[in-house]
Amino acid sequence: MIRPPREAAFEPQLNVIAGNVIGYGATGGSMFISGVVGERFLVRNSGATAVVEGVGDHALEYMTGGVAVILGRTGRNLGAGMSGGVAYVHGLQEEQVNAEALHNGELRLEGLDDDDAAALRALLTEHVERTGSPLASDLLNAADALRTAFVKVLPRDYAAVQEIRREAQAAGDDPDGDRAWNRILEVTRG
Repeated sequence: MIRPPREAAFEPQLNVIAGNVIGYGATGGSMFISGVVGERFLVRNSGATAVVEGVGDHALEYMTGGVAVILGRTGRNLGAGMSGGVAYVHGLQEEQVNAEALHNGELRLEGLDDDDAAALRALLTEHVERTGSPLASDLLNAADALRTAFVKVLPRDYAAVQEIRREAQAAGDDPDGDRAWNRILEVTRG
């Protein structure tokens, strides 16, 4: 957890509180950061969960797992080489996402479903509890708008695998069984 001192007179979401490459290569754990971080946030993240109020350029490069919540601005080139994990980004604009990955269909931008909204609400609540974040508190107070204010960023193949596993479970099949894996290979190999 990183937050400004309680007596600080500045708005955390408008100020850099931590430097570059925070969470590089993270494999687990949680980070709650009330403020903006520098460039290359969560590069090669494979399992950590993080909430931050803004990031510089090249965030989530080569991410293979985990969850990122970005409550404020992002720099350019978000998600380059991202092959797993999920990001929930407030107010995301397409020009901030890695253009090649978006153009080639490697990354998907989606709205939030009920499960996403519940997960996001839980992470925002924990962020407020741990950091006292005024921004996260304001977003929670407008909870009805969470689904429309955030964009879900995820890799295409990762999304397909998750969907096939959900379908297998709903049908009573083993999501790690041969039938599910054969379908996953069929979809991800094109």
